[in-house]
Amino acid sequence: MKLKATINRLLDKGNTKAIASLTIDDAYAVHGIKVVSGVNGNFVSMPSNKQPDGNYKDIFHAVTKEARQEMNDAVMSAYEQKLSEQSQDELPDEELTVPEEGQVMQM
Repeated sequence: MKLKATINRLLDKGNTKAIASLTIDDAYAVHGIKVVSGVNGNFVSMPSNKQPDGNYKDIFHAVTKEARQEMNDAVMSAYEQKLSEQSQDELPDEELTVPEEGQVMQM
């Protein structure tokens, strides 16, 4: 199975840290996957609907443990990559050097 996860949006409020999409075998797409911060670390939450009894039911999920792990790995890998890219974007391109009084700055 070929999986490609994309982080659509990073969030910095609340427990939801990111919203993702997953493409399966270049044929199917699942949207609304969340990366959520929990007491035991981050985890992947599949899209779900709230039921009349107040519980949530996944509208998409893996059938096997192995498939679930593959999807989790793909989404978490994309999330870590997006965080890495974001932190690199925040770094200054180069340090600015201010000449001391009387010095001439070489270009």
